[in-house]
Amino acid sequence: MNTIGMMLASGEAVIDRFNSHVHGEMTQLLPAVFSRVKSEGRKFLIEEVKFDRIVGETVCVPTTDADEIVWAKRPKRFGHSRFVKNRKPEPCDRVVVVLKRDDVEDYYVLITAFVGHRPEPEPWDRNANGNSRAFWESRALIWGSEETIPGTETTVCPW
Repeated sequence: MNTIGMMLASGEAVIDRFNSHVHGEMTQLLPAVFSRVKSEGRKFLIEEVKFDRIVGETVCVPTTDADEIVWAKRPKRFGHSRFVKNRKPEPCDRVVVVLKRDDVEDYYVLITAFVGHRPEPEPWDRNANGNSRAFWESRALIWGSEETIPGTETTVCPW
């Protein structure tokens, strides 16, 4: 990914890390996303940027009682994630970026970026808050959109 010239609206440079999970068309959106983000001196940023057009599809969708729900562990995660089967990604006009300020240099490191709405931490996450459980009880990742660890799938909520 070419990081030359990627700057936040507040002037700090942004660099990609080698395993940021940013792929495909997302890299083309990043300059426009970063141009709308102000750091305000924060060390860690989670920003949702709204566009005036559809910019892609989200794989985190609202669910209903009619949906088939399963939980499974994803690699490098400490708990089960909620998934919905037999659903398709939905058009979305938003991008979420997660950035961390480098402690030594005056730039931000891109942790991840994806099309969708800002999610709450999953209920098992150390950063979970009072909104986490309600958020993930009403939304899920589309089954097959994320790698899962074989043998961890369950139909019983583990959290």
